Order: sequence, then structure tokens, then C-alpha cells
Amino acid sequence: MEMHQLRYFLAVAQTGSFTAAARVCHVSQPSLSAQIAKLETELGGSLFERSRTGARLTSRGALFRPHAAESLQRLEIGKKQLDELSGLRRGTVSFGCLPTTGAFLLPPLLLAFGRRHPEIQVQLQEGSSPVLAQALRNFEVELAILDEAGMGPDIAGRRLFSEPLLLAVPPSHRLASRDSVSLDALADEPLILMRRGHGFHTIVVDVLARAGVKPTVVYESSEIDTVQALVRAGFGLSLVPRMVMKSEGIAYVNIEPPTPSRTLLIAHRRGAVLDPAANALYDTTIEILGTGT
Repeated sequence: MEMHQLRYFLAVAQTGSFTAAARVCHVSQPSLSAQIAKLETELGGSLFERSRTGARLTSRGALFRPHAAESLQRLEIGKKQLDELSGLRRGTVSFGCLPTTGAFLLPPLLLAFGRRHPEIQVQLQEGSSPVLAQALRNFEVELAILDEAGMGPDIAGRRLFSEPLLLAVPPSHRLASRDSVSLDALADEPLILMRRGHGFHTIVVDVLARAGVKPTVVYESSEIDTVQALVRAGFGLSLVPRMVMKSEGIAYVNIEPPTPSRTLLIAHRRGAVLDPAANALYDTTIEILGTGT
């Protein structure tokens, strides 16, 4: 059963004439008659009583008419919604982001995207980079902003920008007045890190390992704000991304070259075909956040 067959059937039912219905549907009368005959064969009986004066619905045709009308209406609504989706007039995108990073990056991104595509809804999910990567694999999110700790062979990422890591120290600490320090200076210092399993924990531990520093970890937290609060209170030092610098209570010291950094990326499942709404958010993210620095 084809859409055009339903359309032809309803046109004949409305006009009472195969010839008039053919004009309304912009097809030849023989072609329309042939399609109605195919529909009748599929449905197991005549839908119209044909005469020289026109066509009238049989009881079978009268029973079928409201179902055909409803089906055609639903199909046309569905096609219109798909056209709207393709035209970015509606849609939903599931979008993952790092919690603290999101506080800095999401407002300008979502503001720009909302202005361009006001009918597209963005559903947010927060988590560490490994959690977001798994959410991509599980089809829980279509896109995610994560760092290199979340990347893997099944995740495709486009670099947005890199930012240096800074040494966060209490203002009274002996290193607070330095313009820069080497990572060697952390060898005997108490360190406060993100909790094991968090992507940024992996980044910092790898940075220290490459510098030959075995960290003395006194506290771990799942929140960067807690890490910095403990630094402010004098419990230890930490490496933090430049993005989370606070204006008071902590001194931030540059790290001597090679300066460690983290890279943020917009990622999706490798091989995934993004729908128009997700592709629009992907492009907007690169435009708004992809500074290349």
C-alpha cells in the first residue's frame, strides 16, 4: 500500500469521479485507475461502484475511508516533522560536558546556539571525561566536550583548544611569590588531586610521571572547587587548569617549560552519522569555542 494510492482513493471518494480525481492529483486517469485497482486487490474487494455517471463508495470503501484519511494525515505530519528536522526547525541533541568546564563554556555556547536554532532542545549530561566517553559509547549522548583522558580508538574528537596547567598554592607558601616553578619542586610537597578515575587525575599523574615526580597525595576530591578550597586552607598544593583560576585566596604559579597542558575536544562516537540538529551544535561548538589556543 502506497501513499499515492491512499491519496488517489480519497480524491475519488471526495470528487465522485475518476476523471476529476485524476485532475486533482495531476496524473492521467488510466494511471489513477490502475493504482486504485491495485489497492482494491490488496484489500480484497471493490472500494467503488463504477458507473457512467461516476464512482460511489461501496460499503467496504466507506469503512476504509476514515482509516485511509487518518493514515495519510499521520504520514504527512511525520514527513513534515522530518522536513522540519532537516531544516533545523525542531530537534533534540543530547550533549555531555565536564561539570566545572561547563560552567565556563556552556553559557556562551548555548546562548549562540539558541539564537540560531531556537526550536532545538539541548539535553545536558555532566560527568568526567571517562564517564562521558562511556556515555558516547552507550548512545546516551550524541556529543560531548571532554579532555584527552576520555579519548579512545572508538571516540572521534575535534580539538577546541589547549590550556596550560598552573600550580595552585596557598598565598603564604614559599613558592607563591615565584614567577614560575619546575615540576621538580613538587617532589616533596603534599598534593591535592582530583579523585582517581577522574580524567583530570589521569592527566596530572601522567604529567608528574613524565617529569619523574612521584606525588605525595594527601587528599583527593571529585570536585575541583573542593580541591582549591583545600589548597586555600593550606592542606597542600595542586595542579589546576587555567580556566578555574580564582581571584582570591590562592596564588597561581606558572610551570616552567615544557609547560603541561590539557586539551579540550568536541567528541562523538567514531563512525557516527550526526543528525542535522547534532551537526549544527557540533559546528557551533567549533565556531564559538575552537580558539585554537
